[in-house]
Amino acid sequence: MPQQPPQVPQQSDRMAAGSWDLPGRLRQDILSSWKRSLLAGLAPERFEVPHVTEVDEGGPLAWTAAPVMARLTEELVGTGIGILLADSRGHIISRMSGERHVLRLLDKIELAPGSLYDEDHIGTNAIGTAVFQARPSMVAGPEHFADALGEMACAASPVTDADGQLIGVLDLTCAARDFNPLMLPLVKHAVAEITAELAAGRLAIPHGSLALRTGPEDMMLPVPRWADLTDTQRMVAELVAEGLTNRSVGARLFLSPHTVDFHLRQIYRRLGVRSRVELARLAGPPRPNLLPGQAALPIAAQRDPTLQGLLG
Repeated sequence: MPQQPPQVPQQSDRMAAGSWDLPGRLRQDILSSWKRSLLAGLAPERFEVPHVTEVDEGGPLAWTAAPVMARLTEELVGTGIGILLADSRGHIISRMSGERHVLRLLDKIELAPGSLYDEDHIGTNAIGTAVFQARPSMVAGPEHFADALGEMACAASPVTDADGQLIGVLDLTCAARDFNPLMLPLVKHAVAEITAELAAGRLAIPHGSLALRTGPEDMMLPVPRWADLTDTQRMVAELVAEGLTNRSVGARLFLSPHTVDFHLRQIYRRLGVRSRVELARLAGPPRPNLLPGQAALPIAAQRDPTLQGLLG
């Protein structure tokens, strides 16, 4: 006898008791995901999250996404939203939140670095569904397949490389009562920033080093691992090496001092230095100060017509 297709009810009993206002019928992409979850052998009442001991916390995706996630963390304080980054399989690489209760909420559902949140193991959820569909996904309240996630809401968008290949997913997660439909366009905008930075980092220094001024004769020597920095990190490093404070660097690059400090810690780690003095010594004598034009702006800001107009 041929195998019967999984029977997924068009009307979910959980919708009536759910904490999020859903229509009477499942959206088609949610219904399709529920069918895949059943075919994977999952059951709504069973919730088991696989874990791995090692995640790629130091890869290009994690390094490039970190400052964007840090900025979002600042902007979303008080909203109850956590920011998460996963790889192309759905393994959580990192997470951030400025609110302790949000981190506790994420711990409760085992949404932490090392957890695997793909559809085959978790069922319908924004991260796993975005990985499967390779397009943005939003899952709120009882739209989740697992009962354990019925009081959560999430919006995720895939991150792709220059060739259009899926390399990760950025996700915003909160309690269903705190859900806002604007989470989806917000996470898509953040992914656009990450994608632009990835492309800029790939094209800026193709041979793996940056030549800095090291003497009056303009002799140029490569700085080891400079190409491992993102485009924004390189600009921060140059300005710090010139003696600017975090606040001054932030004003020049349209970043908060907190974000500049975050970049600086990553720069120290990447270049193998421990202080601003060592960074300045590595860079050599100061270069001529640049006027605050487009070359001193983050990639996303360079494309902002308002900022371009202000800079003349």
